[in-house]
Amino acid sequence: MVTSPADPPSGFLVASKPVGARSTDVVHAVRRCLGRRRVGHCGTLDPLAAGVLPLAIGRATRLSEHVLRAPKTYVAAVLFGVQTTTDDLEGDVVAAPRPSPDVAQVVRLLPRFVGVIRQRPPAASAVRVDGRRAYARARAGEDVTPPEREVAVHAITPVARSTVTLAVRENRLLLEGVEAGRPALVLALEVRCGRGTFIRSLARDIGETIGCGATLLALVRTAVGPFTLAEAIDLVALRQASSAELARLVHASDVVLDHLPACVVAASDREDFVHGRDLRAAPGEPGLHRFYDDAGVFLGVAERADGGWQKRRVMLAAA
Repeated sequence: MVTSPADPPSGFLVASKPVGARSTDVVHAVRRCLGRRRVGHCGTLDPLAAGVLPLAIGRATRLSEHVLRAPKTYVAAVLFGVQTTTDDLEGDVVAAPRPSPDVAQVVRLLPRFVGVIRQRPPAASAVRVDGRRAYARARAGEDVTPPEREVAVHAITPVARSTVTLAVRENRLLLEGVEAGRPALVLALEVRCGRGTFIRSLARDIGETIGCGATLLALVRTAVGPFTLAEAIDLVALRQASSAELARLVHASDVVLDHLPACVVAASDREDFVHGRDLRAAPGEPGLHRFYDDAGVFLGVAERADGGWQKRRVMLAAA
């Protein structure tokens, strides 16, 4: 943790984005509070999604890639029996609602979506198609079909179920104030997955495989790597916090590197590392390592390859 609120913090802040807000809204709130421009989120959340949004501050932005590659956990409410153009509640209904499956039928199917799978991102997504964002093409009225790609789904676990009454009016899905409609299954699924996985696409593909259609009703991201929802500061509290209060919540930059082996450099090698010069010290197994000096100060990251240290991320300013 940052120990001196008077010093501009560098590290990671765990925020909780509410439904309806943009990820950039959270970034701007942190920038205003800390008086720093160098703040960025590590993996956006759609406006209709909520939950964990890790923010890299200061020199920790150099380590954002490690957060982006970290496993993520979501709780997704999947509505069965209906499909939309955006695979969530924002889109138009594709066809008339169909009968929902029973829970056992869905549960039997879930193992087919665990592992390295092929997935097509939603048409209304930030994925680039021929150099332009898919959602921009969709808004312009173009017929967008992003190409499939491989993603990793580590586990899917049913955690709750309920039934709602739905109806369709002018191609829009209605779930509230419906006097006459069709009962539909809502199944809450906890999904642990890797980078680039679209939960909207997962819901759509499960519904298509069953044959009834499905769409994402709600989504909460509960964890990203070491960061959890339990420790996250919500947007209201964030906007009300002082810079000193917020600084005390910032995690040290190396918290996202606990899975890497640690190396301690000799005093004679410390300045070489900080200035980006080749290290004289040769020991080290192949792969990424985190480096500290003999006082325990985190210096950065380097990769052992071809007999030397490459791709260094220096975290201290050179003297």
